[in-house]
Amino acid sequence: MEKENIKYITGFGALNITGADWHILGNIRTGNWPISGIDYADTTELFGNAGLVSSGGFSKYTGDIKCASPARAIADMVYHNIFVLKRYPDHVIFNDYLLEDEDVVEFMKYFKIMLEQAQNKENDMLLRWKNEFVK
Repeated sequence: MEKENIKYITGFGALNITGADWHILGNIRTGNWPISGIDYADTTELFGNAGLVSSGGFSKYTGDIKCASPARAIADMVYHNIFVLKRYPDHVIFNDYLLEDEDVVEFMKYFKIMLEQAQNKENDMLLRWKNEFVK
C-alpha cells in the first residue's frame, strides 16, 4: 500500500502564518506558499502528519490545506537543507520561532528522527546546527 503524500504549507510561509509575521503579506498578495513535496522535501515518510495544523483564518488565502507547526516547519527546513541540498542551514534560526517549551519538545522529536536517518556528514551538520542554534 502506497503512503499518501500530504501537501501542506511549510518553511518560512508556515512560520509567518503561525506567528502572524508581517512578511506574510507578500504570500497573500501573490498566493505563493511554500508547499511540502514541491518547494521543500516531502517529510511525511519521516514525520507522518505530526505537527500539521489548520491554517486557521488564512484558509481563505491558502485554500483547504494544512500548515506546519513552527516546530515542524523548522524541522522541514533543516531536513531540506542538510539531507537534500547538502548545505549547512545557518539561516534557520531556531530560537527566533520556537519560543514555547512545548515547541522545543516537539522539535526535538523530529530532530531525533533526523539523527536516526543521518549518515556521517549529515549527522555532523545536524549536531553542529543544534549546538549553534538550539539553546
